[in-house]
Amino acid sequence: MQYLYAAEISDFEDTKEHYNNLISSIHSIHYLFLLQISFLIEILKKAEDKYNISQQSVTGNVSDKYSNKKLSENIFLNDLASNLKIVELLKSNDFIDWEVDYKYVNMIYDNIINSEIYDSYMKSKMNSFAEDLKFVYDIFKDLIIADEKFQSFIEEKNIYWMDDFPLVNTLLLKYLKNSTRNNCEKSFYFKLFSNKSDKKYADDLANHSLRNFESNNELINKYAANWDIDRLAKVDLVIINLAISELKEFRDIPVKVTLNEYIEISKDYSTEKSSFFINGILDRIVKDLMKNNSLIKEGRGLRE
Repeated sequence: MQYLYAAEISDFEDTKEHYNNLISSIHSIHYLFLLQISFLIEILKKAEDKYNISQQSVTGNVSDKYSNKKLSENIFLNDLASNLKIVELLKSNDFIDWEVDYKYVNMIYDNIINSEIYDSYMKSKMNSFAEDLKFVYDIFKDLIIADEKFQSFIEEKNIYWMDDFPLVNTLLLKYLKNSTRNNCEKSFYFKLFSNKSDKKYADDLANHSLRNFESNNELINKYAANWDIDRLAKVDLVIINLAISELKEFRDIPVKVTLNEYIEISKDYSTEKSSFFINGILDRIVKDLMKNNSLIKEGRGLRE
């Protein structure tokens, strides 16, 4: 959607550059995943620093939040920070300098040590990998990714990342859930595409939507009752165009799946009423395509 939107507002100049941006944004998912892994390691380093400082106190009047070494000895985080393959991978992707963005580490660290999750963790007499991993899982899910300032930081680093944020968070939570002792790299690597057909889908949808933009607009104009196509919101126009391309060009995707997907996209990116408008337009277009035998789908039914 962003690719086609960028191409449309630039009057389809330098579409190759827009396509390169599309591919770059897909691959940047890896970098966001690595950034958040490196952030967890920075939290560990911060805990170690705070503990060491507490031990150097002359008066000994230091809060238990800092003098307790449980967080600095978190088994999972230490496994992560000492894994040579992971550390080398982070070093090879020089996209973040925590010495520059240290305030976010400090902010989240303060949020962690003042949380009920931390208090419960400190009070527990258990000392196991499972407990330490659960603590990291909980702070990541409830404190780190839920923090609005951290979300703003992510968006400032890469304009594409806020769209990828929910996906990457799901991948990272899955990674945390599946990690085992001394094997934290087992599920560390993931594929951007589950198979070749997924990548082909991305390429084909980009190409078809670009090539058929004008003909799709003619179809939209035909059924946008009382609306001149030039008055349509650019995002709505792009979403409808993508939906038409998917309806016509991808025989293995059921009509209902396509309609639901683009209506949901419109709820996230367009106006409050856009989803109803887009649903109405697409419903008429589907009937037109069926009537003219331009909508051929595999399987038993068009709307399954």
